[in-house]
Amino acid sequence: MPLAFRRASEGAPPVGIVVTESNMNPILQMTTWLLLALTSLMLCFRFLTKFFLKTNQRFGWEEMLITAAFLAGLGESVTFLIPEGEIFGKERSDISDDELTAGLKVQYAGELLYILALGLAKLSVCAGLTALSPETGHRRLTGVFVVAVIIWSLVAFIGSAFQCGSHGPWEPGSGIKCVDKHAFLEYVAITNILTDVALIALPTAVIYPLKMSVRTRITVLSFFSVRILAIVATICQLIYLPRLFEHDFTLRGFPYYLSMQFVQFSSISAACAAYFWPFLRSLRSGLISADNRAFTSEYALSKLRGTPRNGANADLVSGGSSKNRDRSNYIKITTDNTVTTSVRGQGSGNDEPLGSEGYMKDW
Repeated sequence: MPLAFRRASEGAPPVGIVVTESNMNPILQMTTWLLLALTSLMLCFRFLTKFFLKTNQRFGWEEMLITAAFLAGLGESVTFLIPEGEIFGKERSDISDDELTAGLKVQYAGELLYILALGLAKLSVCAGLTALSPETGHRRLTGVFVVAVIIWSLVAFIGSAFQCGSHGPWEPGSGIKCVDKHAFLEYVAITNILTDVALIALPTAVIYPLKMSVRTRITVLSFFSVRILAIVATICQLIYLPRLFEHDFTLRGFPYYLSMQFVQFSSISAACAAYFWPFLRSLRSGLISADNRAFTSEYALSKLRGTPRNGANADLVSGGSSKNRDRSNYIKITTDNTVTTSVRGQGSGNDEPLGSEGYMKDW
């Protein structure tokens, strides 16, 4: 008989991590570890795309904001992984008063880090959109949204930090007055959803007018729409929010704590997901599109010296107004990593390939 069955038959206590109806904390910790690892991978992919697939890139405001958001999210996740955070997901009767006080203290710190992580991740997306579009109208719209995100972050952070004035929410006492935490958390969650919706609409306003194929436009916008996952997770938070104010809130609030981790993961990952498009596009395996026509761009030649088939030398210069430009004097860049040039021959109505050379296009 196997050892496991022998222990079970003998009534031996279980060995290792055990999940019971009165202790769901192991699930919360395992999920937190998993989401933390996935967030780290998303951030690594973002930096890989930014500094390896692109050249001459500097560590600017966009990277500093997303790095700060990741560090704040890391700190928030740690509050669920340390021994003091083991009360979340446990039945209240199995927790001593000292353990409850220590757990409420780390929860207080985790809520502040959680708000910082969300706010900094949103500001990172705004910084990227500002660099994406040189149009003044888009920059002003992004600036207005930046101010809105900063106001939301400050209100949520200050409201959470001083929810009981100069006292901590874990301090007992009838004379301590605190804000209505249920209403305040509802406000934070609803306004978080509104800002996430705006972060989906804002890239659409910037990218939709650009001259690109419909397939390319949809592909780019789909990466910005990953933030929908954060909206779904925040809605789950609102659904399970009343459980935090029951007597057995440490166990009954387990779905809320779990949703909290998914909101944080989705918000930081959504700020990194937009960088997956240039990463996938750089692959030569045709992962995005089987035909290269979907990602074809044409750039006017400033000057091209070539030798037609008749042996005469010709200088092709794209001068004059844009209305009089000859479409033959264009350089065609496709995802097969070749530059193809063409010239319309003397007396010939068709474009004849002049040659191709390998290239490496910087994003």
